[in-house]
Amino acid sequence: MWFFRAVALDLDGTLAVGDRVSDEILATIDETRSDRAVLLVTGRVRSDLDRVFPGLTSHFDAVLTENGAVLSTSKASRLLYEPVDVEVDKVLADRGVTAARGEVLLAIDGRDGVVASQVIADLGLDCQVVHNRGSAMILPAGVTKAAGLLAALDVLGLSLHNTIAVGDAENDLSLLRGVEIGAAVADAVPSLADHADLVLDHPNGAGVVALLRGPLLRGHQRLCPQRRWVSIGWFEDASPVRLPGSQSSVLVSGDTGSGKSYLAGLLAEKWVDAGYSVLLIDPEGDHLGLTERADMHLVDAATRLPSPRELVSMLSASHASLVLDLSGLEVDAQLAYLGQLPEAVAAGRAACGVPHWVVYDEAHQRSWLDDHKSSIAEAGTCLVTWRPELLPSELARTVDFAINVSSVRSSTLSEGANRPELRGTLVSADMTQPFHIGHRVSPHVRHGHKYAYTPLPASRRFYFHGPRASEAAATLEEFSRNVLSCNLDVLDYHLTRGDFSRWVSGTLADYSLAKELSDVEHDVANRRAASLEQARRQVSDAIRHRYLTG
Repeated sequence: MWFFRAVALDLDGTLAVGDRVSDEILATIDETRSDRAVLLVTGRVRSDLDRVFPGLTSHFDAVLTENGAVLSTSKASRLLYEPVDVEVDKVLADRGVTAARGEVLLAIDGRDGVVASQVIADLGLDCQVVHNRGSAMILPAGVTKAAGLLAALDVLGLSLHNTIAVGDAENDLSLLRGVEIGAAVADAVPSLADHADLVLDHPNGAGVVALLRGPLLRGHQRLCPQRRWVSIGWFEDASPVRLPGSQSSVLVSGDTGSGKSYLAGLLAEKWVDAGYSVLLIDPEGDHLGLTERADMHLVDAATRLPSPRELVSMLSASHASLVLDLSGLEVDAQLAYLGQLPEAVAAGRAACGVPHWVVYDEAHQRSWLDDHKSSIAEAGTCLVTWRPELLPSELARTVDFAINVSSVRSSTLSEGANRPELRGTLVSADMTQPFHIGHRVSPHVRHGHKYAYTPLPASRRFYFHGPRASEAAATLEEFSRNVLSCNLDVLDYHLTRGDFSRWVSGTLADYSLAKELSDVEHDVANRRAASLEQARRQVSDAIRHRYLTG
């Protein structure tokens, strides 16, 4: 499988036994580098590393020394932090402590850690003492193997989520917790093994060789640690409903207007919040609200449509998340574009592991699905549809999690309620269980561009009534314009009856906007002194901000 693109390895006690790294380990690392990056992350100083292990660094795509404080690649070497103040050396020497200086750190005996901490406190320095089995090191605050690895992966264009790390000692804890999967060798110190996602079957280098040649790295086994799962709601007993953050497939189905796109947006939110890269394919403008987030960007096909490879390159360059709004294209143009997308996604994932998730809304458009069954059903795929029976049968059968969505509607919008209660039924290999769907942070906008400018059927348009009836509004643009121009008695008639919020809720299923309009109606109905002209502007501005701008 494409998911794991990098492996970060500690040296002493992980790769090395004593001062030796076996030829088998080096050969296995070289094999792994044919299609993945391998990084060395060690507490050693570079000069000591080269002296004890001559030529070792040539087997790695990047080398982090001094516990992540110094980064070296084939192109350059640089300090990621300022060196520890030289005054520390002098005070330690005065107190009988021997220290060896690196480019950034000071290395000391582990037994001198208490004295070193006192020296740091006495000097008022922003430093830390980090233990590594029987040794210790004095480092600037913030230096960890995880922080150094993040800088190295950024140089290589890779993500922590596409990385497995292996270590054996206390100073490896941040490394293991910072990546998607943290593995401890079989003879790791107990404090590390207790916090690892995976404990290897063999000690030191033998465990690493088995991992690099084993099913997990080669894609024949999936493992998303529980700490990487995301919560999307709660069961009847109030326990959380959780789905994997990676390496899984999801099918979301439900009737039109049931809330399936709301749930798809919630999943995208949760995955993005957890640091994953998401590409959401939006044929009908349902997900424009997600792009109000700083970490979710919009690509509007009506304005500019990049090629599929260019689109994926945008994700690869920044590990960002995108909503691809195709609602401005005719259906045939959408399908032609979607037919080219899976190949581009596969190429991007093979190169750098992103996007971690592709969410296909309106996935039942099977004229392009049939040609991409193998790639579209793989891990990192979320299919959303109101016609699951139109999907190729093998897709529906092989997804890891299926969720059918339904809504429980109330006759009115209660105070503080932005939408009817949404419920789902979660189906997986070991359960079929109903649950309550959680709340999103970003607004849900159904069929944004479609409702803005494409005429609704006659039965779903808004008809202005009153002493002097105005014309019907077939689009939201017309609705906003008519609200601004209709007579005050017509406006008063609809506001006091709650017609605007009821229409937005029932026709658009935009419960957040409906609640906003309901608040305006409530003010007019209960505070008759409220200005109708002010209410008119509030209604029009709410519509325009939601659907007609941006």
